[in-house]
Amino acid sequence: MKVSLHGLCVIDDQYFLDYPSVRHMSNKHEGRPYYLAVHEKDGIIWVVPLSSRVDKYGAKIKVDERKYGECIFYIIAKIKGRESALLIGNAIPVTEAYIKKPFTVAGIPYIVENKQIVKEIKSKLSRYLALVRKGKMKPAVDILAIEKKLLGK
Repeated sequence: MKVSLHGLCVIDDQYFLDYPSVRHMSNKHEGRPYYLAVHEKDGIIWVVPLSSRVDKYGAKIKVDERKYGECIFYIIAKIKGRESALLIGNAIPVTEAYIKKPFTVAGIPYIVENKQIVKEIKSKLSRYLALVRKGKMKPAVDILAIEKKLLGK
């Protein structure tokens, strides 16, 4: 399924069967969470899950900011007209084959159009993935192994 750049989507349950991990967020039978799609050049689409638990992740952001001066794992932003937490540290690689459907409002795929939010998400995701690739950070799910399999390597 084709997903729009910076659009919200639902991931097919088959992805979680093909790449099992107890550390994956629950897909809730393709009902939630919604994911924000950030495209890459090589056919991999990095998707960032959204959470309505803004208070929980807002507290985590404050802890990281006090400790490190910033937080690259979470962003609080207005998505779909309300505050949501974007969980950069839970981003996963997928291909179009694993995208079940776009999230729509009145039949129209929802796209995050706030350029500042998109820029912040892309920047933090890029920094997070660079740290993971350099071995300086170990994600809960082996996203690099999944990425390799998706790329056929």
